[in-house]
Amino acid sequence: MKRAYQVEMAVIRNYTRQLFGLGIFVAACTCVGMQSLAGAPGVLTCMYFIMGALATSAYDEQNNWGLYRLAMPFNRHEVVLARYGAIATIGLIGMAAGMIGALALSAIATVAPLPGDLSATLGLTQDNIQAMVFSCALCAIVGSGVAAIETPIYLRFGQTKATQWIPMISVLLFISPAIILGATGGLGNFAGIADTIRGIFAFIETPVGAAVSLVVALAVSAIILGISAAISLALYDRREL
Repeated sequence: MKRAYQVEMAVIRNYTRQLFGLGIFVAACTCVGMQSLAGAPGVLTCMYFIMGALATSAYDEQNNWGLYRLAMPFNRHEVVLARYGAIATIGLIGMAAGMIGALALSAIATVAPLPGDLSATLGLTQDNIQAMVFSCALCAIVGSGVAAIETPIYLRFGQTKATQWIPMISVLLFISPAIILGATGGLGNFAGIADTIRGIFAFIETPVGAAVSLVVALAVSAIILGISAAISLALYDRREL
């Protein structure tokens, strides 16, 4: 597993370096555009999880790398687990780049006046820090969830064929349940948990709550990717390359 992961990361090493530098710049621009520090780290976290699934699959089809890799001294299970390790790594790179970009811009805002009210809105306050942490937590779950859906399809069919299946599967998993619940009145059943949700959000608005939300989100993301990896293992074993 370790060797397969090292090979996977070596293949996308230059790509991840570019992503990290670009992510810091994009995070700073996003903060200026939104006039808030809250969204940028979360946006990059979600985006990089998804890009990790897409980019690693794209490299498989370049110069028949996916086929050549199986001639190396590790099996298909190690290949799949290394792939998920690479996706998680890229997702965390996005989180780090988003945080660094936002914090760097905030540091600039404290020592130099920025146009408009940016110096005030981009200050490194407790509320801004908690908002950044929570956005990372929420978007990590969303991004890992999308990557968990896409990766088994990529590993089973390859990137070219997977592009035909992903839109349909996304509709079935995300849109169809909402339509069914709305048509049957099932959404009304969620009204009773509104007080619980408000209580959770009240806890998240505290410093401890924000930190706990991030830890829980990363654990949930790991579970989601773990379930997806189990599915991918079964699918990739049956794929003929």
